[in-house]
Amino acid sequence: MRVKPKALKAGDRIAIVAPGSAAAEDKVKKGARSLSGLGFEPVLGKTCFEKRGFMAGPDEVRLADLHWAFSDPSIRGIVCLRGGNGSGRLLPFLDMGLVAENPKPFVGYSDITVFHTVFGQRGNFVTFHGPMASTDLSGKGAKPFTKESFLRAVTSTEPLGVLGDAESGIVSLAGGKAEGEIVGGNLALICSTLGTPYELDTRGKVLFIEDVNEQPYSVDRMITHLRNAGKLACAAAVVLGDFLNAEPVSPGPEDSLTLEEVFADHLPGLGIPVLRGLRCGHGKLNLTLPLGIRVEVDGDQGRLTALEAALS
Repeated sequence: MRVKPKALKAGDRIAIVAPGSAAAEDKVKKGARSLSGLGFEPVLGKTCFEKRGFMAGPDEVRLADLHWAFSDPSIRGIVCLRGGNGSGRLLPFLDMGLVAENPKPFVGYSDITVFHTVFGQRGNFVTFHGPMASTDLSGKGAKPFTKESFLRAVTSTEPLGVLGDAESGIVSLAGGKAEGEIVGGNLALICSTLGTPYELDTRGKVLFIEDVNEQPYSVDRMITHLRNAGKLACAAAVVLGDFLNAEPVSPGPEDSLTLEEVFADHLPGLGIPVLRGLRCGHGKLNLTLPLGIRVEVDGDQGRLTALEAALS
């Protein structure tokens, strides 16, 4: 069982850091205001104002910002500014002793997936696949569902219960029931770590995947990669989140499989429950999903349920 960080409460200081890409200054300010509106005190890391190409500053600055957020005792939680690119460059240099000694609610997704994997497997604490300060929590992308899910997830010391069901759009691709620790995140980022010391362990786990701007042939390639690496055969179940902008463009529809056909080719035959349609990832509605807790996947009823609390 993973360590459960302490739940956040009103007035807690939350660090906003950008271990991947940068965001425009107005989006940084909107993100901070959004966290304030939820009752927290945002503290902007140095990376919120840094930029180097497609990243929020040099590697050493982004690494130092992460270490600061975990080591500062006045900081009770960490929300990433955005995803983007560059997070994987920091993995060999993380001080996992420092991180593991200071577990805190850590929230983000997309490029941030690599940190969820490493913090979970090497730090042994629960993290949160959820909205980020400059995107889902602020501006036009901020939906009440997303904010409410975030607030509940980072403040509750009780199991969150049903995370998705038929009423919320869940569809079963394969029946049966399974329990296990839920892990995963962005499909492309999971694949990027295969064959490295930071690859995702899916043995006996519930594998959650989502992605954005990937055409069916690309999703097919990545799921094939997971299959060939043995990551699907040993999983207890698979849960598919949002796959936004996954329509075939080049080649066009007449020369492509649909995304549903790709899933049908690879997943139902695994002999494990498979759910499709969890409102989590790059879609308009972004559920905050605790990673590292035990869940039940009910492929007969089309339901995903949290069986344990994520926070203490």
